[in-house]
Amino acid sequence: MTRVALALGSNLYRQVSMTHAMLKLQKVLTDISCSDVYETVPLHAKGPDYYNAVIVGNTGLSLDALLAFTKNTEKEMGRGDWYDQYGNRLSIRCLDIDILLYGDVISEYPELPRTDIFKYSFVTVPLASLVPHLVPPGGNRSVTELAAGMSYDNLRPVKDLNLSLIGH
Repeated sequence: MTRVALALGSNLYRQVSMTHAMLKLQKVLTDISCSDVYETVPLHAKGPDYYNAVIVGNTGLSLDALLAFTKNTEKEMGRGDWYDQYGNRLSIRCLDIDILLYGDVISEYPELPRTDIFKYSFVTVPLASLVPHLVPPGGNRSVTELAAGMSYDNLRPVKDLNLSLIGH
């Protein structure tokens, strides 16, 4: 079994999409821990606010199989590119699942550890709540230390969605 961390995001049918993701991921992960869910604004494009969370668990799937599983799960929820009437890309996702960590693997494709851990509070803060002393492979600071240097201004806790209760 390999310890993994996954980031979940959705800004369309957010509660349904996040719930669907948890139910699907419980089929391939064991010993799952889930962070709180946070609402955040899109980073690079226009679109509705996101729900974001991180889950940590163990899997018997290979990295390639886990990546295929997450991409298929996204497609089930209608993952695609959306554009406005002017051709501008919108940041709309029914479901986005990113593999943040896969054991101690360092890789270019998929990017591991995912650089989002080092850049975005909506990834680092939830990850730190689950594995505070974890130092990402190739790094030199724990996720708690990384989170301490980030702004929390964009993180709004979602009180009415507790992913850790889903499927149990």
